[in-house]
Amino acid sequence: MSYPAIDEQLSHLFEPKSLAVVGASNQKVKWGYIVPANIITGGYRGEFYPVNPKETEILERPVFKSIKDVPGEVDLAVVTVPANHVNGVVRECVEKGVRTCVVISGGFSEMGGDGERMEKELTAIVSGTGMRLVGPNTMGIYSAPVCLHALMPPVRPVPGKIAFAAQSGNLGTQMLSLGKALGVGFSRFVCIGNEADLKAADYLEYFADDPETEVILLYIEGLRDARRFMEVAEQTSPKKPIVVMKAGKTAAGARAARSHSAALAADETIFEGVMKQTGMIEADTTEEMLDIAKAFAAAPLPRGKRVGVLTWGGGWGVVTADALAKHGLELVDFPAETLAELDEVLPPYWSHGNPVDLVGTLDLSMHFRCLEIVAKCSCVDAVISLGTMGATSSFQSFVVEGPMADEISRLKPRVVPSEFIKQLQLTDEAYRDEVIKLMAETQKPILAVSFPTSGAITPMLARQSEVVIYPSPERGAKTLAALYEYREFLERNRAMV
Repeated sequence: MSYPAIDEQLSHLFEPKSLAVVGASNQKVKWGYIVPANIITGGYRGEFYPVNPKETEILERPVFKSIKDVPGEVDLAVVTVPANHVNGVVRECVEKGVRTCVVISGGFSEMGGDGERMEKELTAIVSGTGMRLVGPNTMGIYSAPVCLHALMPPVRPVPGKIAFAAQSGNLGTQMLSLGKALGVGFSRFVCIGNEADLKAADYLEYFADDPETEVILLYIEGLRDARRFMEVAEQTSPKKPIVVMKAGKTAAGARAARSHSAALAADETIFEGVMKQTGMIEADTTEEMLDIAKAFAAAPLPRGKRVGVLTWGGGWGVVTADALAKHGLELVDFPAETLAELDEVLPPYWSHGNPVDLVGTLDLSMHFRCLEIVAKCSCVDAVISLGTMGATSSFQSFVVEGPMADEISRLKPRVVPSEFIKQLQLTDEAYRDEVIKLMAETQKPILAVSFPTSGAITPMLARQSEVVIYPSPERGAKTLAALYEYREFLERNRAMV
């Protein structure tokens, strides 16, 4: 018997037309209440069926006694019953003809003993039926195109271009929340769980051909089918960048991974070899995961490693020069004609080189013109702009509203009237538009660095679907190096074809 390809199978998971929650509940402390509440309040547009043999109404929806009682076809069943009842429910889902199933419940192979035995039985129930299963021991899925928030925590991600598969639901959903704070948008998210059926490679294969996804993000603790994962990654990387954070590298981390998701941690040396061969980009920290993914989603790839730097103050230019050198990038020497163009714009005491020190000027037309000159220079492959964009955050703590604002500002220079903040916000928007325009014209990445002294995330910093902003030059340089690494991989791959 032949079964549909993975893209068709997982389309029922990520874009279900009908969905049932088995184990739905009226008790607000249970996942059987929280998950349906997230689905409904998230705006899911398909048919929704709560299932519980002891209830008649949940969240103002009529309840069905069994999944078999649900009228019509069910694309997706989300199971929240205790572990010892899961296998019976999943067997009923198979008999009903449910196409995909997400088992939220934990207590399986990650626990060992009876849990491991129950998971083997669960795998056997699903095997060969055509129904695909996520988990068990998962925190659910998110899919932007159908507003599906079938998640345990009440997370509301920003829709975007990044698909994310994680072997940790807690880490994954918190990354979705952090992404929202930073304006980083996601197309799909799945907590992989124990991989009794669907493996990391299956999600990777689906994301590779998903038209809603441009960048793939993976958090991996171990691989159940390393060979197939490697094959799928090799096929996917030339089409879309894959950013991976591999945890469980140390002996302590490997033990924690085993008890967490029953993952068998891969040897670090072997995994590094897999990364290089397949063209995946490794992130060392959770911050880097988002840093690199959002840049792939928003910026062109650099054609080379020559970088032009603009800075509002000289010291940060020095720090950026060191950070670029650390990652194998070059602070390019500007040709005479570029220096002459900058001379026409800047005061005579500017740095006369790269980095371009804007000597603290508040004239934004000067900033715009210098950015244009550097971005259009034929010797420059990428630009890092420090301090201009996101400047609002430096003053956010000192805002005073009302008629006393001007008077207080004269007495206390550190207090800034709200009108000035509004003007800076307009400046941010204008600079953002300029960056978008120049990236489109030059097809070069332009990364911004802001310095939010208050620690607050301003509206500008939160709008990064088209412009990428980092809180330090070191993070900007590391990200630029990742973009260049991927560009090199693509060129090597083309040469071998």
